Amino acid sequence: MDINPIQETPGRWMLALGLATVAAGIQTLLLWGYAGAEWLPACIDSVLSVGLLCGLAYLSWYMVGFVSMYQTDIVVGVLAMAFWLAGTFVVQYSIEQSTGELYQPFPETLPFRLLFGVLAWAVMMMWYRMEKLQAAGGETAEEAAALTEPVDIIDRITVKDGTRIHLIEIDELLYIQACGDYVTLVTPSGQYVKEQTMKYFEAHLPSAGFVRVHRSTIVNVMQISRVELFGKENYHLLLKCGVKLKVSNSGYKQLKDRLEL
Repeated sequence: MDINPIQETPGRWMLALGLATVAAGIQTLLLWGYAGAEWLPACIDSVLSVGLLCGLAYLSWYMVGFVSMYQTDIVVGVLAMAFWLAGTFVVQYSIEQSTGELYQPFPETLPFRLLFGVLAWAVMMMWYRMEKLQAAGGETAEEAAALTEPVDIIDRITVKDGTRIHLIEIDELLYIQACGDYVTLVTPSGQYVKEQTMKYFEAHLPSAGFVRVHRSTIVNVMQISRVELFGKENYHLLLKCGVKLKVSNSGYKQLKDRLEL
């Protein structure tokens, strides 16, 4: 399963945490000024509510990653907002019961809660879509120019492991998986982690033998057993070793052209 793009670098984690903190601060001010809550209940309410919204937004990536229909995005968004509002109601009710302090009735807080949640959700979904478009085929002018320059095709990969150096023949590669700033080279004899980019391997591996079937996966076409349809216009690869890999729409097109399917 493709990882959430927030997990790809520590910088994204820190940025997400900072934005969540700012969001919790804004909601605290709204609860204090609009709903008449005391500072401590408002702060607890905001932290828990924003945390719940972040959790839902995090999980929604896997729906966006599998399904490309905008109708599905709308349904998921409506369900997520309903679940989030129900969760915030439970949070407010629990705080009022535990502290004995009542603030404005929950229905009267719905307008700003809903506005806050919808705006945050829309921004997150737009960012997810941008990530998908960029992964599917978005290249900068510099990258496109770089691809026109001649590159050296590698026939083996060296991986340093402590005091040992492994030499991996490219014919031994089953597939390559992205893992943040590193890649995992999967072979029949084991897995090896190397500090290198997927873009490098996409450019330097023989194009006849390797295809980038997903933003995080490059596969050895000689190791493919079959291609399976999964849902509507979604595909999986089954390798000869039994591993199943997800294929993006753009990856399937490249694979189809390469294998002349």
